[in-house]
Amino acid sequence: MSIFKKKTEEAVTPAISGNEMEDFDGFYFVPDNDDFDNNYKMIFFNMKDEYSNSKPVESSHMGLKYHLCFFKTDENGAPVFDDAFEAILVDPLAYIKNMTGTGIGGCVLKKTEKSDGWWTDYLDYITGGEFKQKVKEAFGSIANN
Repeated sequence: MSIFKKKTEEAVTPAISGNEMEDFDGFYFVPDNDDFDNNYKMIFFNMKDEYSNSKPVESSHMGLKYHLCFFKTDENGAPVFDDAFEAILVDPLAYIKNMTGTGIGGCVLKKTEKSDGWWTDYLDYITGGEFKQKVKEAFGSIANN
């Protein structure tokens, strides 16, 4: 899934709980209309190179702070950037799974000492034209697997 971001090491992990999320820096998610119970295909990743091994920041007793980015699709199935924001989440997986049926895809990343640079690069990349075509192809490929 390197089309999303180059400086990550991805791991496909079909069954993961909120507690196991601490082993990863973030995840990409796309709607899976063929599997209503799970409804999202997720690809978990860890940042690498200069972004790796960084401590979470801005957490509270409720949970960690995360960067979030959402996509919708246009009438041709191409991804369209919808929103990006930060939020403290108790369970990021439950948060995303609660959007079942919305058709939203995107990325969730722990906010860490080094994540702002990665996140800025990611947002710059996803708002570019080349990304739109690559994601359309990847969404189709992921949905079919």
